[in-house]
Amino acid sequence: MSDEAKNLNARWIQAFNERDWAAEAACRTPDYVAHVSAAPGPLDGNGWAAFMGQFTTAFPDAQITIDGAVEERGVVACRWTITGTHRGEFQGVPPTGRQITMAGVDMSRVVDGRVAEHWAQFDVAGVLVQVGAIPVPA
Repeated sequence: MSDEAKNLNARWIQAFNERDWAAEAACRTPDYVAHVSAAPGPLDGNGWAAFMGQFTTAFPDAQITIDGAVEERGVVACRWTITGTHRGEFQGVPPTGRQITMAGVDMSRVVDGRVAEHWAQFDVAGVLVQVGAIPVPA
């Protein structure tokens, strides 16, 4: 089995971690679509770029660590962790300076060496607890 999709996924995450938005965009197809748990509907490439811009404005030092990845028939599934510091508005919450850790999972369908479609689920409610926007569940 080829590791092409896993290698692409690692390059894509590295581009995010380095804030190399040109390299990040080059990992996606022109007709890229993302399905993200925090978005009201599917995002095209421009919507995705805006989403990532908003997130990195809120957490400018955010870094993604790959905790595990598997690939099958051109789809890579990845378990990851993001860490960062809340330095900008997030989901309407002003910056708190607090450190956050957010776990997530995603799947990316790869076509011709680039991500064509992406599904991501992550714990936004957990981040809101960490920044003090909602109380810790009992």
